[in-house]
Amino acid sequence: MKANKKIVVFTDLDSTLLDTNTYSWAAARAALDALKRAHGHLVPVSSKTLVEMEPLHEALGFTDPYVVENGGGIVVPPESRLKETISFIAGSAGLVSEQRASVWALGKSYEEVVAGLREISEETGVRLLGFSSMSDADVTCLTGLSLNDARKARARQFSEPFLIIEDVLPEAEPMEAAAAKRGLTVVKGGRFWHLMGHNGKGAAVSSLIRAYTQLFGQVLTIGLGDSPNDLSFLEIVDVPVLLGMNRRLFRHSESSGKLRNYPRTGPEAWNQAVLEILSEEQEELQ
Repeated sequence: MKANKKIVVFTDLDSTLLDTNTYSWAAARAALDALKRAHGHLVPVSSKTLVEMEPLHEALGFTDPYVVENGGGIVVPPESRLKETISFIAGSAGLVSEQRASVWALGKSYEEVVAGLREISEETGVRLLGFSSMSDADVTCLTGLSLNDARKARARQFSEPFLIIEDVLPEAEPMEAAAAKRGLTVVKGGRFWHLMGHNGKGAAVSSLIRAYTQLFGQVLTIGLGDSPNDLSFLEIVDVPVLLGMNRRLFRHSESSGKLRNYPRTGPEAWNQAVLEILSEEQEELQ
């Protein structure tokens, strides 16, 4: 790695940087501190909403953008240096808010996605239960979140998490086909399925890689994730890291040869992976 190449880490949150049960990132503190010492950048890429991610972003102590709702929106904080290259983030993106930060929408509105879920359920005959039809208490029971945090999780703008309410899990193909007819995409996350009116995490990360490259010239991109909806961005980074899942998911990817696979999920594995990568890059400089 050249001395002037900036390190940018794109990371999923739940079961990756955050503990599956406690949602704590404390076990990754050593790697986060090392990334700061290396003047690196951290971009969370999550299914979480803007109001869920705002306090976490502040607590982590980085000024970089973050990706919300599986790529439905990119949030650029006012202190981020990427504000200088905001026009490069996505040609079709729309600026939807500048109250606390610049929020760029990359797809359909939440209302369109919710309507699409109802239509897909009717067309396929599969009972689908989305967050819009759940109460805060329902989400608390399903996730272990507090009622306040469940309320934040339901404050969606771009995508709809949902459950399949059937005794026998049906094949995903009819559901995916019905979604595609409406310009929507279905992906499987850690706890929920997600219906999206955009091109997923990969498209958002691709836009941000272009923006970082425009700003810094040369970047080394690292990606960490643990579920199928992370594959789209793991496939386009320089160093993809898959936590917990079987690397065979990458068998058709051009990135399969450089994939790092760790058997465990969560912040301990995240910490190990990032420290190892940073150490290797530092050795190349010596």
